[in-house]
Amino acid sequence: MALTVRRLQIVDLPTLERTEAERDQRFKRPGALATFRKLVEETLSAEPEGLMVADLDGRVAGLAIARQRGNHPSSGRPHGRVEYLAVTPGFETLGITARLVREAEAYLRSRGCTALHVLLPADDTGDAGLFKSTGYQVVAWELEKLLG
Repeated sequence: MALTVRRLQIVDLPTLERTEAERDQRFKRPGALATFRKLVEETLSAEPEGLMVADLDGRVAGLAIARQRGNHPSSGRPHGRVEYLAVTPGFETLGITARLVREAEAYLRSRGCTALHVLLPADDTGDAGLFKSTGYQVVAWELEKLLG
């Protein structure tokens, strides 16, 4: 099996939207599909190179969206962020997440970033373990309260 990482193509979107819809249901995040679509549109306009598709023998196996974010407000270091990371159902055990993270790191490094930040949902402990095992550290807590 040949795994490559390439830029997003419009024909990839239906598969990626199905993947996001399944994540919506699994993590019970209403409105996440609309947020995903907006993130893809914004990234296509501002930084299309940051849309990285994992392609396994011609099939869409995952997506990472990496963006430059300027100087970090706390450290002052030029930093980037993995805005989105997902693997298509059925491909989870093939090392695709780790490959997409390495590609995002390389991309942001090539853009002058010296740090990479990742926000994860609090209930997504699988990805947290992957990031920690590859050298990422928890540097802050982000808390949210819905006002209504």
